[in-house]
Amino acid sequence: MAVPLGNDRHHAWQAFSLARRGIQAQCRRAGLCWLFAVIALPAWAMPEGYGVLEGGGYFVGQTESDSHIRFAGQSVPVDAQGRYILGFERMMRGEYPLTMRSPGQPEKRFQLEIKGRDYRTQRVDGLDPSRVNPPEDQIARIVADAARVNAARAQRVSSEGWQEPFIWPAFGRISGVYGSQRILNGDPSAPHWGIDVAVPTGTPVYAPASGVVTLAEPDLYFSGGTLMLNHGMGLSSSFLHLSRLLVSPGEQIEQGQLIAEVGTTGRSTGPHLDWRVNLADVRIDASLMVPEQDDLCSVEGQGSQVVVLVHGLGRTDRSMARLAESLRQAGFATCNQEYPSRQETVQELSAYVANAVAQVNRQGYDTVHLVTHSLGGILARYWLQRSDLPGQGRVVMLSPPNHGSEVIDALDDHAWFQWIMGPAALELATTDDALVNRIEPIDVPVGVITGTRSSDPWFNVLFQGDHDGKVSVASARLSEADGFRLAEAGHTFIMNDEDVRFWVAFFLTNGFFP
Repeated sequence: MAVPLGNDRHHAWQAFSLARRGIQAQCRRAGLCWLFAVIALPAWAMPEGYGVLEGGGYFVGQTESDSHIRFAGQSVPVDAQGRYILGFERMMRGEYPLTMRSPGQPEKRFQLEIKGRDYRTQRVDGLDPSRVNPPEDQIARIVADAARVNAARAQRVSSEGWQEPFIWPAFGRISGVYGSQRILNGDPSAPHWGIDVAVPTGTPVYAPASGVVTLAEPDLYFSGGTLMLNHGMGLSSSFLHLSRLLVSPGEQIEQGQLIAEVGTTGRSTGPHLDWRVNLADVRIDASLMVPEQDDLCSVEGQGSQVVVLVHGLGRTDRSMARLAESLRQAGFATCNQEYPSRQETVQELSAYVANAVAQVNRQGYDTVHLVTHSLGGILARYWLQRSDLPGQGRVVMLSPPNHGSEVIDALDDHAWFQWIMGPAALELATTDDALVNRIEPIDVPVGVITGTRSSDPWFNVLFQGDHDGKVSVASARLSEADGFRLAEAGHTFIMNDEDVRFWVAFFLTNGFFP
């Protein structure tokens, strides 16, 4: 979370939020989310950041740029902006120390509690030994392959890809998961370190985030066609069993760029993509970096261009249903994306936008637009500051708190508000260091519509000048916007206003407002 260090109420929320996310991830796997309960941690228990505190998980943190960090006895790199990333081994569980030292400041000490996980185990007996152990004449080749992979993984590159919301490199049925293990003829094999996507040979593979190619080998013994993409800060993706490699070592790759084709090379039993994520030598569960595919929206309508709709804070996709219907009547297809707006940070939630757009684009829709409400606009901005929309797509933001909301300023001290609204809400303050005021300009055609009639008169006292009950007109403005319109509507239901629905369709069609 993008909040100042030393602010106990934010740290308390971070600790609670991360603990809750770990529980939710486990209960989803077990089908027991109805048992979810609140866990409160002490305010000093967590540093600033976000992630998944469980085996195979990760934590992205923020501190002073001159800090020296150690986690579990190991030194941790810190970039020029004070950002760092931690990775948690498969079998990690319990408390691990995290220390931060900055010149002239007391040492900060934290205990990260990592939730343990249970993994699938399969026992297979009676196999021919040749199917369990490689032939002796291949040992030298296997050793040489491992040396090439290790050398590629050890490379350090300059890339901001690790800061991007990751997208699935291929969409399809999940046939293998992280951490699972087979016991063959009584001998445990190495755990499976990736997530397998079962798709036909030749299926395109796209970069989940930008980075630099550090390995492109067409025929390694175990993994066959193998590609490694370093996203910076030691975070890398590996793609195994490929039939075709479309990039070469040293190439700079953008998120969503076509990099390979799926195959069944190496020791593979059928065509699939094995996607793995490493932080240096720590194996991370790639599935924790992206939304579940079942949570992504489906396209409705017959238009050749698709509009992905993204609702606001504390709302659902139903809030955008009437606008979606209007857009379909105007000739667009729509994809109304749901996301857990009160459970995760802006950085994490933006992955829902990125993956919804990626999935629609790969389904054959060359032009994809975005229409957002409130927080949805911030998620779009966070992703688009380092990415782009397919086919010169356009964005329309409805009542976006582009410079924060005075409502957040007034209420974010209160525990009840933090509990109800979640971590993303706390990133919408009007202060200069708030996340909304640190997002880089986006380079896509964007129009902004905001209201001048308060939907929440009890908040009127908080504003100076025109507002819609949650966001001031001044805060909704965006310097790079290609159009700005005011509507006589309130924040909550601005998307249902007849004029607004007409203006949205007009801007998506023409690139300007009438």
